[in-house]
Parts: sequence; structure tokens; C-alpha cells
Amino acid sequence: MLVALYTVLLLNSVAEQPIPLLLTGTLQSADKQTVVSPMSDSWRVQVQWLQPEDEPVKEGDLIAVFDAGNIKAQIEQLKSSIINHDERLNQLKSEHKQKVMEAEYELERRQLLLEKAGIDANVPLANLSAYDYEKYQLELKRSRTEANKAAEQLAVARIAANAALTKQQLQLEQSKAELLDAEVQLSQMSVTASQDGTISYGTHPWYGTKIYAGITAQPGWSIAELNRTDSLYIEAWVHETDMPRLQQHKALTARFDIAPQSPFPLRLSSVARQGEKRQSWGNALYYKATFTSDTLPITEPMLGMGLLIEVSLP
Repeated sequence: MLVALYTVLLLNSVAEQPIPLLLTGTLQSADKQTVVSPMSDSWRVQVQWLQPEDEPVKEGDLIAVFDAGNIKAQIEQLKSSIINHDERLNQLKSEHKQKVMEAEYELERRQLLLEKAGIDANVPLANLSAYDYEKYQLELKRSRTEANKAAEQLAVARIAANAALTKQQLQLEQSKAELLDAEVQLSQMSVTASQDGTISYGTHPWYGTKIYAGITAQPGWSIAELNRTDSLYIEAWVHETDMPRLQQHKALTARFDIAPQSPFPLRLSSVARQGEKRQSWGNALYYKATFTSDTLPITEPMLGMGLLIEVSLP
């Protein structure tokens, strides 16, 4: 009977103690550079090379290279096109300059003929035969018509020259702009480190597997992150039903998956005000929480390491 009574008291004591909340966290860096797959002339781009995860990176080091074969070929084609457009522009300038000069000469000649015809037509009828007088009058009209026609042809030649040269100049400027865009795009195919740190590869947005060199990605995918090791924090996603328990915590303890025998204390730094849906986790809302610690039990922690966080309740 005493054993039964002790068992009942023990069960009541256990029942009165709140069950701790367990969270899964990962080690992150507050200061990081994200490597994103760049835009290309197609909807996919291949990751040719990535800096190994276990090697330290210095500022300015090459950390990622994407396939730029098509862009390089496009640049060479555009350079050739610019040369052709420039040569064609110079050729058009010479051709239309000659046409305008010819039209100007013809107008000048017609104006001289008009002036001569005007002199002849001003001779009084009394000094000429009726036949010659009418002939000079008719010649004046014809010369005036030809002079007007030559002036119109000169105007047309100038307009045609301006239109042809403007069109060719626009084609040249368009090729130069496309070359500039292609060169900028080519520069984005090689990513250098903007700070010291270590590389951690991203995960495939469809399959959840780790990204690796040789994978074909779509523009905008997060390929890798370069993180500083002196601004570390722990990130965890908390189910909406567990939020009140986290906010009422008495103590926080974490253990690295690779060192479960070495617990260390944590501090809750921040909790997102708005929850997010994680498609692979169901329809519930999850809140991102960040934790910090003054000391870590691992001498060389790597970003992305998993942790178990124990939330002790009052």
C-alpha cells in the first residue's frame, strides 16, 4: 500500500512539472553575402565552380563561377556587329555627302540658267521677233521649273541623308548598349568575396538537397552564402501553438547535434511579429526566432550546424 501511495505521489509530481519545449535550430551568421544565380540569355544557368565549404575565404577571392559560354559568344558577335555598323556609317556619310554635293551643284547650275533665261526674257519685244520673244519667255518658265525641281531634289537628298545616318547611328548605339549589357552580365558570372568568412552551400528550392558545382539553376536561386564567423546566431522556426510557451520561458539551453554532451545557455534575441507558411511543413504558421550565446562549446563552428534547443518553462 505504501508503494502504491509513493507511485501516485510521484506521478502527481511529474504531472505538475511542465514538459519542456524542444526546437530545432541552425547556426547562422548576421553578416553574410548571398551568391544568387544571375540572369542569362536563357532561363537556366549552370554553376561551373564553387569555393569548397571547408576552406576559409578572404575578401576578393573568387567564390563562384557560372557558365558564360553563350554570353562570351554574344559579346564577340556584338563586337563584330559594332565594327560593321561603324564601317557602314562611314560609308553612308561618304555616299550621302556626294549626293548632297551633286544636288547642290545641280541647283546652282539651274539657278545660273534661270538667271540667264531671265536676262533674255527681259529683252523688249520691240528689239526681238515675236518668235524669239516667245521662245525666251518659254525658256524662262522652263528654267524656273527646273530650278524649283533642283531645290526640291536638294531638300530630299538632305532629308534622305539625315534619315539614313540617324538610322545607322541608332543601330550602332543599340549594338553598343547590348554589348555593355552583355559585359555586365559576363561580370556577374564570376562572384568574388566582399568579406572574409566561410562558404555554405544553399539548398535546392524544389528537392531540398544541397546545391553543388555542376548543377543547373534558374536565375534568382540562392546558390551559396559567405558568412563571417564573428557574428553568429541561432535561428529556429516556432510553430504558432508553441509561441506562448517560448515567450514564457524560464531558461534556454542548446546542444549541437555533433556535441550533445555539451549543453550551453542561450538568450532569445528576437521573434518575428508575423508568421510564415512553410509549404513542406503543412498549413500552420511558423515564426522565426533568433537566439544568441556568449560562448559556444565548439572551437571551429560551421554555419548550418544543427542544434536542439530546450525551452524550460516556469
